[in-house]
Amino acid sequence: MNPYITYPLIILVVIGSFNYLYEFESATSVDLSSEGLIEQNVTGSVFENETETTVSAGTHTLTLDFNMTIGLVAIIVTAIALGLIGFNLLGSGLPDASIKILWNGLIYYGLWTIFSILAFNPITSIPLFGTLLWFFLTLFYSLGVFGKMGSDS
Repeated sequence: MNPYITYPLIILVVIGSFNYLYEFESATSVDLSSEGLIEQNVTGSVFENETETTVSAGTHTLTLDFNMTIGLVAIIVTAIALGLIGFNLLGSGLPDASIKILWNGLIYYGLWTIFSILAFNPITSIPLFGTLLWFFLTLFYSLGVFGKMGSDS
């Protein structure tokens, strides 16, 4: 495989795996627990033999925690899969070389996007170096993908 594709992808996979395994803290997780989506406080009175007894239950709260990273990855993977299935089943009327370029572009840039999303938090936590690292990794990766598309088609 082309080293311009392999090495940047391996670096991004390692950073993304580190992020996934050690759960790097970020603002990509939406926590609704402080708002208390549904709060239920049950209190009441019971009358029996002309005596009043107060009944109180604990407060029950429903909280939701959405992980935006996993949601975005799922949406991207689904969109790529549906696009590729549509090209195969329905046809597109494009020449074979164009379909091959589309396949390569969707597969390679789909992988790059997924691992970029997974590695986004650790990379952006380093203010300037992280952004430059991602930019140069993307540049080398794109050169490798364009070289592969040019040699295959």
